[in-house]
Amino acid sequence: MSVSLIITVYKDYEALALVLDSITKQTLLPNQVIIAHDTIDEGIQPILSAHSHSLNLLHIDQVDTGFNKNRILNKAILASNHEYLVFIDGDCLLHRRFIEEHRKNLVQRVFTAGRRIDLDAKTSKNVRLFGIEHIGFFRMLSNRTKRVEEAFYIKSPLVSSKKTPKLLGCNMGWCKSDLIALNGFDMDYTLPGYGEDTDLEFRALRSGMSAKNMRWKALQYHLHHERPDREIDISKSREMFENKREIGYFYCENGLSNLEQKFPHE
Repeated sequence: MSVSLIITVYKDYEALALVLDSITKQTLLPNQVIIAHDTIDEGIQPILSAHSHSLNLLHIDQVDTGFNKNRILNKAILASNHEYLVFIDGDCLLHRRFIEEHRKNLVQRVFTAGRRIDLDAKTSKNVRLFGIEHIGFFRMLSNRTKRVEEAFYIKSPLVSSKKTPKLLGCNMGWCKSDLIALNGFDMDYTLPGYGEDTDLEFRALRSGMSAKNMRWKALQYHLHHERPDREIDISKSREMFENKREIGYFYCENGLSNLEQKFPHE
């Protein structure tokens, strides 16, 4: 069955162009690519126009009122045309078998959870200049790329990680029907750094779903960028998560079903 790829974007359109280039090189093209844009900015249009001939693009956006990633993700779920949904961030380039591997391992009641290779600053700069072809294992190793051990692609189904995966929002796959059963992403989380994936993972496992580890299968390369100090935001979101976990619901209260409730500016 067919796949919708959902890409969350804010303002790094140069990175998005590289990500879209990596999608065009996939062994299995997604049937739909949804650009989930957590702001309204016409600066993204040239990038979308340049790739509209090679990919089936759908652009959705919302007025920037702060960090509302979970809300735009829920809007993307509702906008998707296909049962299999793969989620990435707009600064994560894809190995050419990325979509193929997620699709091959996605079944109902099982979500796929991959990792990412955090490219170093030097490699990232060269990738931005010359494209994904500049990525190479020995180049990453010499430039001290983090988690370079995640950069091995192993095709054989006989070789896989038996370790219980930790869900990352930038590299995961779901059946749309499963996300609807969970009421999607919890839109109470409005601070960056925590809650989007941790909360969803907990609720999915609580409901009886299971995870498939995509290590060495669904590879992606995260472009280096400076990271602001988010410890205060993370601690607030973590406290919210712990309170929700004590309650134990797997169907979140402020999710897909609440999208009819508009923000004041809408």
